[in-house]
Amino acid sequence: MELYRFMQQQGFGSRKECRQLIEAGLVLVDGEEPADYRQAVEPASVGELVVDGEIWEPVALPLYLMMHKPAGYETSHKPMHHPSVFSLLPWQFSMMDISAVGRLDVDTTGLLLFTTDGRFVHALTSPRRHVPKCYEILLKHPVDEAFAAHLKKGVFLRDDNERVAADAVELVDEITVRMTISQGKYHQVKRMVAAAGNRVSELHRLAFGELELGSLEEGQWRHLSGAERGAFGF
Repeated sequence: MELYRFMQQQGFGSRKECRQLIEAGLVLVDGEEPADYRQAVEPASVGELVVDGEIWEPVALPLYLMMHKPAGYETSHKPMHHPSVFSLLPWQFSMMDISAVGRLDVDTTGLLLFTTDGRFVHALTSPRRHVPKCYEILLKHPVDEAFAAHLKKGVFLRDDNERVAADAVELVDEITVRMTISQGKYHQVKRMVAAAGNRVSELHRLAFGELELGSLEEGQWRHLSGAERGAFGF
């Protein structure tokens, strides 16, 4: 592959912009200045790019990432009132047309997935797939087993004119529950809790399918492993 095309794939701009960076002497490939912008490179063998003084370790495409989303960030490339969650990723990723797999509200924390693979987005968000998602919910008012039973039996969501039920509900303590759902309705967890007679104070996603957030620190991200992608069929 020609170097300027490789740089475009890595998110350094258009082909023209990448060519200009190379011609201006602002690019090093594994410590060496390329002969010209059409220099042939083997993507898998490039260990490091230095572009205008910035060190970049090339990434394999398509991208599959997970993040521990903090509160106060909008899941949007064009946020309205808060910073974009995409600002927590390297800027090059946005140039690769990366998307979030679903959304988390600005005040919701936890596991959020990103990819440049449209098939992956569809597979995980399609209503037909029923991919489970587990949330830890801090409630405004104390609850007991009757509350959990209500959610598992099903609650009526007026805006959808439909009854929906949780796949599982576990009481952690009197104001904390863990709930698993496999639908993907707008603000579903908050609406289900409200329909059951309570309110959500804090909401945190623990797992998406078989993938768990684990010990990833808030605001940090990492690539999915091959085994993790394989669990989703990718």
